[in-house]
Amino acid sequence: MSNGLRVIIAPDHTAPVFAIAVTYNVGSRNERPGRTGFAHLFEHMMFQGSENVGKGEHFILVLNNGGGMNGTTNEDRTNYFEELPKNQLDLALYLESDRMRS
Repeated sequence: MSNGLRVIIAPDHTAPVFAIAVTYNVGSRNERPGRTGFAHLFEHMMFQGSENVGKGEHFILVLNNGGGMNGTTNEDRTNYFEELPKNQLDLALYLESDRMRS
């Protein structure tokens, strides 16, 4: 896309679930020397809510709808992912778009 967003879709219509992974090309390499750990801290903070999704609500919405989620950080990227039953795709897209806007 013109804003640099890349979307990759790998459909599997036989599976009763789906997975979404959102990767940001930022990680610990972007930290200042002597001030490390912020990429990992920010990864955790991005699960803590937003203007639209209350504190802890992201976890509750995913877990109460039969899903799981996590995030990871390394030198070059920060990744967020969720797995949910396929009837919850709109929820997952909403949560990730809200995280992206935050």
